Amino acid sequence: DAFLAIHSDGYATSSWAQQEAGFALGRGVKIISFKLSDETPAGFLAGWALALTLAGAAGRAASLWRNARLVPRSTLQSAIGIQHPQIVQTSRGFTGGAFNLREFFHGASPGTMRWVMPAFAVLAFALPALLLGLALAGRAPPALAAIAFALQYAGLLAERWFFFAQANHPQNLYYQAVH
Repeated sequence: DAFLAIHSDGYATSSWAQQEAGFALGRGVKIISFKLSDETPAGFLAGWALALTLAGAAGRAASLWRNARLVPRSTLQSAIGIQHPQIVQTSRGFTGGAFNLREFFHGASPGTMRWVMPAFAVLAFALPALLLGLALAGRAPPALAAIAFALQYAGLLAERWFFFAQANHPQNLYYQAVH
C-alpha cells in the first residue's frame, strides 16, 4: 500500500488533504509526494504542535500561579530534625564545600531568577506558537517549524532549570546562604 499526495494549488489549506495524509501516516502507509505548485505545505503535524504548545503554556501558567501561592513546609527545624523554636547556626564547619550545597544551590542572583521566568515563557511557548501559527496560515516558510522547535527546546531547558532553581531545598534553609 502507498499514498500518493499531489501538492497542487490549495493543498496546504485543504483540510481534506491534510486529513487524508494524516490517516495514511497513522496507518503506516508509505507516502509518495509530488509537488505541482509553488506553495509549500506546513504539514499536518503543525496544527497538533500548535495545540500542544498552547496546552503546555496553559498548564505551566496554572502551575506557576499555584506554586506562587504555596507556603513551603520545610523549615529550619525540619531540615535538621530538631524541633526547637530558636536555632542559630554558628559555623558551617567542614561541610561548607559539600556536594549537596553545590548541587542544590544555583548561585543565581534574585535578578536572574526574575528574568528567567518570562524568558522561558517566551522561548518555550509564545514564539513557537506564533511561528507555528504563521506556518499554518501559509504566511511563512515551513522552515519556521524547525526554528520553532529549536526555540521551544531552549525554552524548555530554561524552564527545567528554573523549576529546580526555584525550589527551597532544606539544606539551603539550614545553611542560610551559600557563598
